[in-house]
Amino acid sequence: MPQFAEIDTDKITLGEPNVRKTDVDLGIDDLAQSIEEQGLLQPIIVRKVGNEFELIAGQRRLTAFVRLGKLTIPAMIVDTSNPTALMLISLIENVQRVDLDDRDRAAAVEKLVEANDGDYAVVARMLGYKSDSTIRKWTGYHGVPEEIKEMKDRGQLEIDEAIKLKNMLGPSKAVDVAKQIITFPKDQRTKILRGMKTWTALEPEEVISIATRPPKEKPVTVRFMTSILTALERAAAARGETPSQTVQHIVREWLGKHRYIDTGDR
Repeated sequence: MPQFAEIDTDKITLGEPNVRKTDVDLGIDDLAQSIEEQGLLQPIIVRKVGNEFELIAGQRRLTAFVRLGKLTIPAMIVDTSNPTALMLISLIENVQRVDLDDRDRAAAVEKLVEANDGDYAVVARMLGYKSDSTIRKWTGYHGVPEEIKEMKDRGQLEIDEAIKLKNMLGPSKAVDVAKQIITFPKDQRTKILRGMKTWTALEPEEVISIATRPPKEKPVTVRFMTSILTALERAAAARGETPSQTVQHIVREWLGKHRYIDTGDR
């Protein structure tokens, strides 16, 4: 398992062939400012060579630290003679790629967790996360059935929804239910998933029926001053709806804002 430590920047040498030859200074001021404001999100990776350290990954981060005048930098110290350590380095750098597919990212994070004996906190520290919740999210997505992942790829489900379905229902049942709920908008899917978590005694199909049932309307008489009524009629005309519909929107928005009702947006 790798070690984490604050090491002196003047004891770090640039290793070959991992040192960047070009574009080291490109955008370095922005990176330095980000580090100054938020701290270093991901430690650099080094190996110990005698009393010093050789940089394996993170040259731009190191350059930014030196430019800021910082004397030490958070680092992950690995033993490059260990094949497992080399695999960890490759996985860590791979996970950080912006263009990495969700499946590949989830698989890489899963391998990192396995290589660290299931220690989510260690993997979170490796990747620069303050908590292990993101790590658990990706390992959870790794186990989602491929059919549901394809729904996510098509924009019919979100990652969190896919994970919740798998965790609550198991892989097989999750696929069946996912096929049903992708026909509903996001706010209704949120209600369905919340209902499945709350009404555990009910079958998913029963929860879907309850959560998507049209709300009952009860007529209410409200008296307005003439000036307010006139303004309301203008607003309704501008929105292309009746004054009654505009009032419903206004009331619903106010109640949701003050958390008297659940609008499904949170």
